[in-house]
Amino acid sequence: LMAKPRVMLIGWDAADWKVIRPLLDAGQMPHLARLMAGGVHGNIATLAPVLSPMLWTSIATGKRAYKHGIHGFSEPLPDGSGVGPISLLSRQTKAVWNILNQTGHRSLVVGWWPSHPAEPLNGVMVSNHFHQPVGRPGENPPLPPGTLHPPALAKSLGELRVNPMELSGEFIRIFVPDYERVDQTKDKRLHSLGKIIAETMSVHAVATELLATQPWDFAAIYFCGLDHFGHGFMSYHPPRLPHVAPADFEIYQHVIAHAYRYHDAMLGELLSHAD
Repeated sequence: LMAKPRVMLIGWDAADWKVIRPLLDAGQMPHLARLMAGGVHGNIATLAPVLSPMLWTSIATGKRAYKHGIHGFSEPLPDGSGVGPISLLSRQTKAVWNILNQTGHRSLVVGWWPSHPAEPLNGVMVSNHFHQPVGRPGENPPLPPGTLHPPALAKSLGELRVNPMELSGEFIRIFVPDYERVDQTKDKRLHSLGKIIAETMSVHAVATELLATQPWDFAAIYFCGLDHFGHGFMSYHPPRLPHVAPADFEIYQHVIAHAYRYHDAMLGELLSHAD
């Protein structure tokens, strides 16, 4: 019996070949290198304006914003009382997983932006609200309604979320070797770094759990991490820019390279679930 072909779509928001190529040359992104050697790669154009929810909905639907209806980060609330974060409810056309749903294929969708509230489909959808840290360390409050389809999985998958305050110093050290030198009462950059790492870990944990335990034909997994690492730390990436203080450069210069190596390691883990 022939196995059905499976497709895995992995999104790295804001990943940049300019950062990736030197790391590839140094042998530091082996899993991406293997994919590139065995497949096709290129520099793809984007759409304007460069707004992540709009772009990722175009990737999921094959349509531009005037057709798919997701125009940016926020939208008017239904009762007209104000503005809220963009939700999946504004999408007006089918995503690829809806089309596959109609052809009897089973899909796993994790973290796609926007995917809240999670839509019913043949498979599992984990919305982009799943990985936002809530509660105190060691606590695991229930997932908010709409975070997961089917809701029956909410309890078991909810336990995979990582709280930034649970990260040990040794994990921060990978990104910032001299993190002890940071005065955390004045400098909150380690806090934001911890939040990005925890969110990325949560996405990866739930994705690998689903790939290992659920039947699937199509999997779409979206990581916002590189975009957030970039906003927070790209200015410290070598070479030092004139406006960056030498002390800041010394402490934070490795964050971006490690963020990309970290994504490559996660890619290797995801590929172990593909054929």
